[in-house]
Amino acid sequence: MSVTSRIERAIKALEEGKIKEALYLTDKTGLERHNAFVQEAARKALKDRENAKTYMMEARDKLVSTITAPLDDTSLEGVEEMLKGEQPMTAKPREEMSDQELYEECEECHIANAVAAATEICDKHPQTVCTLISQRLDKEDIEPEEWFKVLLEARDKAEGEARREFDIIMSDLVGYLERRKSPLLKKLEKVVYDM
Repeated sequence: MSVTSRIERAIKALEEGKIKEALYLTDKTGLERHNAFVQEAARKALKDRENAKTYMMEARDKLVSTITAPLDDTSLEGVEEMLKGEQPMTAKPREEMSDQELYEECEECHIANAVAAATEICDKHPQTVCTLISQRLDKEDIEPEEWFKVLLEARDKAEGEARREFDIIMSDLVGYLERRKSPLLKKLEKVVYDM
Protein backbone atom coordinates (compact mmCIF):
# COMPACT_ATOMS: atom_id res chain seq x y z
CA MET A 1 0.00 0.00 0.00
CA SER A 2 1.42 3.39 -0.96
CA VAL A 3 2.03 6.13 1.57
CA THR A 4 -0.67 8.34 0.08
CA SER A 5 -3.30 5.61 0.12
CA ARG A 6 -2.43 4.78 3.74
CA ILE A 7 -2.95 8.44 4.67
CA GLU A 8 -6.22 8.62 2.71
CA ARG A 9 -7.51 5.42 4.37
CA ALA A 10 -6.48 6.73 7.80
CA ILE A 11 -8.42 9.95 7.11
CA LYS A 12 -11.50 7.91 6.19
CA ALA A 13 -11.08 5.75 9.31
CA LEU A 14 -10.95 8.85 11.53
CA GLU A 15 -14.07 10.24 9.85
CA GLU A 16 -15.83 6.97 10.68
CA GLY A 17 -14.58 6.99 14.29
CA LYS A 18 -12.22 4.04 13.73
CA ILE A 19 -9.18 5.34 15.60
CA LYS A 20 -7.58 1.89 15.98
CA GLU A 21 -7.64 1.44 12.22
CA ALA A 22 -6.07 4.91 11.76
CA LEU A 23 -3.34 3.99 14.25
CA TYR A 24 -2.65 0.77 12.36
CA LEU A 25 -2.55 2.47 8.95
CA THR A 26 -0.11 5.16 10.09
CA ASP A 27 2.19 2.77 11.95
CA LYS A 28 4.74 2.60 9.12
CA THR A 29 8.17 4.01 8.41
CA GLY A 30 7.77 7.39 6.77
CA LEU A 31 4.46 8.07 8.50
CA GLU A 32 5.82 8.77 11.97
CA ARG A 33 4.43 12.31 12.00
CA HIS A 34 1.02 11.09 10.85
CA ASN A 35 1.03 8.38 13.49
CA ALA A 36 1.90 11.01 16.13
CA PHE A 37 -1.20 13.03 15.12
CA VAL A 38 -3.41 9.95 15.51
CA GLN A 39 -1.76 8.89 18.78
CA GLU A 40 -2.31 12.36 20.22
CA ALA A 41 -6.00 12.14 19.31
CA ALA A 42 -6.26 8.65 20.80
CA ARG A 43 -4.71 9.77 24.09
CA LYS A 44 -7.05 12.76 24.31
CA ALA A 45 -10.04 10.57 23.42
CA LEU A 46 -9.18 8.07 26.16
CA LYS A 47 -9.05 10.87 28.73
CA ASP A 48 -12.18 12.65 27.49
CA ARG A 49 -14.48 10.12 25.81
CA GLU A 50 -17.32 12.64 25.38
CA ASN A 51 -15.19 14.67 22.97
CA ALA A 52 -13.48 11.70 21.27
CA LYS A 53 -15.03 12.51 17.86
CA THR A 54 -13.70 16.08 18.08
CA TYR A 55 -10.16 14.83 18.71
CA MET A 56 -10.44 12.41 15.81
CA MET A 57 -11.58 15.22 13.51
CA GLU A 58 -8.63 17.36 14.64
CA ALA A 59 -6.27 14.50 13.74
CA ARG A 60 -8.12 14.05 10.46
CA ASP A 61 -7.61 17.73 9.60
CA LYS A 62 -3.89 17.40 10.35
CA LEU A 63 -3.62 14.36 8.09
CA VAL A 64 -5.53 16.12 5.31
CA SER A 65 -3.17 19.09 5.54
CA THR A 66 -0.20 16.79 4.86
CA ILE A 67 -1.56 15.75 1.48
CA THR A 68 -3.22 19.03 0.46
CA ALA A 69 -1.24 21.90 -0.96
CA PRO A 70 -1.58 25.05 1.17
CA LEU A 71 -2.80 27.22 -1.70
CA ASP A 72 -4.44 29.81 0.52
CA ASP A 73 -1.15 31.00 2.05
CA THR A 74 -0.85 34.62 0.95
CA SER A 75 2.07 35.52 3.20
CA LEU A 76 5.48 36.43 1.82
CA GLU A 77 7.26 34.46 4.52
CA GLY A 78 9.83 32.16 2.94
CA VAL A 79 9.36 33.55 -0.60
CA GLU A 80 12.88 35.03 -0.75
CA GLU A 81 14.40 31.65 0.14
CA MET A 82 12.24 29.94 -2.48
CA LEU A 83 13.37 32.38 -5.16
CA LYS A 84 16.99 31.77 -4.24
CA GLY A 85 16.35 28.04 -4.44
CA GLU A 86 17.39 27.56 -0.83
CA GLN A 87 15.60 25.57 1.81
CA PRO A 88 14.95 27.72 4.88
CA MET A 89 16.69 26.17 7.84
CA THR A 90 14.47 25.31 10.76
CA ALA A 91 15.63 24.09 14.13
CA LYS A 92 12.13 23.53 15.47
CA PRO A 93 11.07 20.12 16.71
CA ARG A 94 8.32 18.56 14.57
CA GLU A 95 5.73 19.10 17.30
CA GLU A 96 6.26 22.86 17.10
CA MET A 97 6.24 23.10 13.30
CA SER A 98 3.29 24.60 11.46
CA ASP A 99 1.29 22.55 8.98
CA GLN A 100 3.01 24.49 6.16
CA GLU A 101 6.47 23.59 7.53
CA LEU A 102 5.46 19.95 7.92
CA TYR A 103 4.09 19.92 4.38
CA GLU A 104 7.32 21.41 3.06
CA GLU A 105 9.23 18.47 4.54
CA CYS A 106 6.89 15.81 3.13
CA GLU A 107 8.23 14.61 -0.24
CA GLU A 108 5.48 12.01 -0.57
CA CYS A 109 2.90 14.77 -0.14
CA HIS A 110 4.43 16.82 -2.96
CA ILE A 111 4.47 13.78 -5.24
CA ALA A 112 0.85 13.01 -4.32
CA ASN A 113 -0.10 16.61 -5.17
CA ALA A 114 1.70 16.28 -8.52
CA VAL A 115 -0.30 13.11 -9.24
CA ALA A 116 -3.53 14.93 -8.30
CA ALA A 117 -2.59 17.80 -10.63
CA ALA A 118 -1.84 15.29 -13.40
CA THR A 119 -5.30 13.74 -13.03
CA GLU A 120 -6.81 17.23 -13.35
CA ILE A 121 -4.82 17.74 -16.58
CA CYS A 122 -6.18 14.43 -17.85
CA ASP A 123 -9.73 15.53 -17.00
CA LYS A 124 -9.23 18.74 -19.02
CA HIS A 125 -7.21 17.20 -21.89
CA PRO A 126 -8.07 13.49 -22.26
CA GLN A 127 -5.26 11.72 -24.08
CA THR A 128 -4.05 8.15 -24.28
CA VAL A 129 -1.18 9.19 -21.99
CA CYS A 130 -3.72 9.52 -19.18
CA THR A 131 -4.12 5.74 -19.03
CA LEU A 132 -0.58 5.60 -17.57
CA ILE A 133 -1.90 7.44 -14.54
CA SER A 134 -5.46 6.11 -14.34
CA GLN A 135 -4.29 2.47 -14.42
CA ARG A 136 -2.28 3.04 -11.27
CA LEU A 137 -4.72 5.16 -9.26
CA ASP A 138 -6.50 2.13 -7.84
CA LYS A 139 -3.32 0.30 -6.90
CA GLU A 140 -2.30 0.66 -3.28
CA ASP A 141 1.30 -0.49 -3.45
CA ILE A 142 2.79 2.22 -5.68
CA GLU A 143 5.70 4.01 -4.03
CA PRO A 144 6.67 7.67 -4.64
CA GLU A 145 9.60 6.64 -6.87
CA GLU A 146 7.29 4.75 -9.22
CA TRP A 147 4.77 7.63 -9.28
CA PHE A 148 7.61 9.97 -10.21
CA LYS A 149 8.57 7.72 -13.15
CA VAL A 150 4.91 7.51 -14.25
CA LEU A 151 4.60 11.30 -14.18
CA LEU A 152 7.78 11.67 -16.26
CA GLU A 153 6.57 9.13 -18.80
CA ALA A 154 3.16 10.82 -19.01
CA ARG A 155 4.85 14.19 -19.52
CA ASP A 156 7.03 12.80 -22.29
CA LYS A 157 4.04 11.34 -24.14
CA ALA A 158 1.63 14.26 -23.62
CA GLU A 159 0.92 16.68 -26.46
CA GLY A 160 -0.10 20.31 -26.84
CA GLU A 161 -1.49 22.14 -23.81
CA ALA A 162 -1.37 18.96 -21.72
CA ARG A 163 2.39 18.71 -22.35
CA ARG A 164 2.89 22.33 -21.27
CA GLU A 165 0.93 21.71 -18.06
CA PHE A 166 2.85 18.48 -17.34
CA ASP A 167 6.10 20.42 -17.86
CA ILE A 168 5.02 22.91 -15.18
CA ILE A 169 4.11 20.14 -12.71
CA MET A 170 7.37 18.28 -13.24
CA SER A 171 9.47 21.44 -13.16
CA ASP A 172 7.93 22.40 -9.81
CA LEU A 173 8.35 18.90 -8.40
CA VAL A 174 11.97 18.51 -9.53
CA GLY A 175 12.76 22.02 -8.23
CA TYR A 176 11.32 21.10 -4.82
CA LEU A 177 13.25 17.82 -4.69
CA GLU A 178 16.47 19.56 -5.75
CA ARG A 179 16.09 22.18 -2.99
CA ARG A 180 15.70 19.36 -0.50
CA LYS A 181 18.62 17.42 -1.97
CA SER A 182 16.23 14.48 -2.09
CA PRO A 183 17.59 10.93 -2.09
CA LEU A 184 14.77 10.15 -4.54
CA LEU A 185 16.38 12.47 -7.10
CA LYS A 186 19.74 10.82 -6.61
CA LYS A 187 18.14 7.43 -7.37
CA LEU A 188 16.45 8.80 -10.47
CA GLU A 189 19.21 11.19 -11.53
CA LYS A 190 19.65 9.73 -15.03
CA VAL A 191 15.92 9.80 -15.73
CA VAL A 192 15.36 13.29 -14.33
CA TYR A 193 18.24 15.07 -15.99
CA ASP A 194 17.40 13.61 -19.38
CA MET A 195 14.08 15.51 -19.16
